[in-house]
Amino acid sequence: MKDILTIGIFAHANAGKTTITENLLYETNVIKSIGRVDTGNTVTDSMKIEKERGITVRSSLVSFNINGKTVQLIDTPGHVDFSAEVERAINVLDGAILAISGVEGVEAQTYTIWKALREKNVPTIFFINKMDRAGADFERTLKELQEKLNAEIIPLESINRNNDSSLSFEESTKEELMEYLSDLEEGADDLIESYLQNPEHISREMIIDRIKILSKKSKIYPVIGGSALKSSGVAELVKCIGEFLPEAGKRLDKNFSAYVYTVRVEEGQKKLYVRVLDGELSNRDNVKLSEENQSKVNGIYVADGDKIVPVSSISSGEIGIITGVDARCGQLIGEQEQKENYVSFVKPLINMEVDAKEKKDLLKLVDALKVLNDEDPYLNVRYSKNTGKIYVSLMGEVQAQIISEMLKERFNIDAVLSDPVVIHKETPSMEAEGEAYYTRVSGLKLGIKPLSVGSGLVYKSKLSTDFLHKKYQRQTERLVMQYAKQGLSGWEVTDAEIDLLDGRFDSMGSEPKHFNIAVPLALMRALKNSKPRILEPISKFSVVVPKNDTSNVLQLLSSKNGTVSITSERDGYVTIEGNAPMELMLNFPIELNKLTSGRGIYSQAVSRYELSRNQNVETNYIGPDPRNEVPFVIADMGASLDYLDPVKSKKKKVSKSKFKRERREREFKEQKK
Repeated sequence: MKDILTIGIFAHANAGKTTITENLLYETNVIKSIGRVDTGNTVTDSMKIEKERGITVRSSLVSFNINGKTVQLIDTPGHVDFSAEVERAINVLDGAILAISGVEGVEAQTYTIWKALREKNVPTIFFINKMDRAGADFERTLKELQEKLNAEIIPLESINRNNDSSLSFEESTKEELMEYLSDLEEGADDLIESYLQNPEHISREMIIDRIKILSKKSKIYPVIGGSALKSSGVAELVKCIGEFLPEAGKRLDKNFSAYVYTVRVEEGQKKLYVRVLDGELSNRDNVKLSEENQSKVNGIYVADGDKIVPVSSISSGEIGIITGVDARCGQLIGEQEQKENYVSFVKPLINMEVDAKEKKDLLKLVDALKVLNDEDPYLNVRYSKNTGKIYVSLMGEVQAQIISEMLKERFNIDAVLSDPVVIHKETPSMEAEGEAYYTRVSGLKLGIKPLSVGSGLVYKSKLSTDFLHKKYQRQTERLVMQYAKQGLSGWEVTDAEIDLLDGRFDSMGSEPKHFNIAVPLALMRALKNSKPRILEPISKFSVVVPKNDTSNVLQLLSSKNGTVSITSERDGYVTIEGNAPMELMLNFPIELNKLTSGRGIYSQAVSRYELSRNQNVETNYIGPDPRNEVPFVIADMGASLDYLDPVKSKKKKVSKSKFKRERREREFKEQKK
């Protein structure tokens, strides 16, 4: 079996990532000439939108060879609005290249990407790009990598910019390398001790060999640099990829399993981009999707240079594209024995309504959005019966523009998107309980309590299966997690622990549909009793502006109810960083563009959620609504209010209660007519 290495290339927008990819393909003889982003002829930006805008919208797959090793490279978007593509790629990598602009240094998206790479423990090479530009500083960027990213770096060279913009490279001496190694907590103690005893006996090659071992284990991160635009430093990057990043492990003796990291729908055919974890898959094989379902593969493809070509099979470590199988992004297919650790950091920030400009295109729009939702599940396309509107969740305005353009380009639909509504969350302010029973033998009690900021949602069962059968306990957990996505105000519940405290079932009388009613009602009752509070996202931003515009920009930012500080000043530009409510920053890019005549640069990422300034903000509830108990129960086919909470009913009031419930049922049915 051939050696295979899967790597991703990442960067903040405009750090030169796609240009680096072009140079890698050229340096490894895949292409004969280097494309440029500004002329729209790069290999990996193949979509019309990407060529016109000069940005990467979705990840692309290419391959090349280094010393007999097949390198599969995933080129990812740099703009924060397309972070979902970054997240999916990180989950299938053996190694990564993280490009940093030597001028701008570490930026907002750099930090987000690095945090995910560290969580997944991906061996990474830093490439400091744009070193030919005025204002580029290799040493300053190294310092930022250490201070802002807390990265255990080791520069393999130093770079200086000459007066004619050419670059001078000088290898790091063994003394310099040993100084960086001495900062490591583990992995180099024996080498350091030998070096201190007799420096002459430790060669630079011996030190580099140790760095290779440590790099492949994510113990240290090599740093090199250059200028991709001038093809400077790329040959060294190719060498580093081959020597400092680990190839995939070979696991052919196990049953086939794979991770679906991307879905594309082209010409009506669904294509799954998968990383093979174990075993081998051949064309026409049946693939297990669940305990009950399997599908037959009718096509397998791989990247061969800058082309996608058909093959008869793929095996452990390879990235393949398969057709004939219906699966979703993030799904494990085949016989997966042990679940991998997959990172998840993408949280959409805004909701928008989507409508067709021409009403005749409405059904066509629904079908098109289903396709886009298959490709990016974070869109969370949904329809509200209450409003008759279609909603999508997005990362930002740029993604909204791209969605609109894709609907036109791919589906010939003119779409209209509403103004954005910032996505809030809700969290309990106190411990509380809620219970609900449907029939005398089926029901439960839930407890809810607040957790620290950033904890997310935690579910725990504190009830023995003697009191509630495990199948109903599993159903309860599933329903709690499902309905907690829309709390009392319609926002997702977070920073909370929900506990199953008590329950009741009967082996003969209980049915799953009873718990389909009882669980959501108990959850909403517990939430109501916990007096939930609304949280809003806080933006962590960075603004680079001409020095002359600093005062006006600071004045604008001060109106955004945030905190700001000037962090650096160089070459006539000032960098301002701070935090502010996301809602108040939505129009800031437009305002900044006007203030600076297009010379200002703005980037942002969500840093945290805080108590919202508006505790009454709500969003439309999608689907059956357990907050309104009467319609919720009646909407369930065959359900009756007579069976709701019978345990609490007193005999002398049964007939009166029944009369009231029947009257409410009649009123509800009349309203529906």
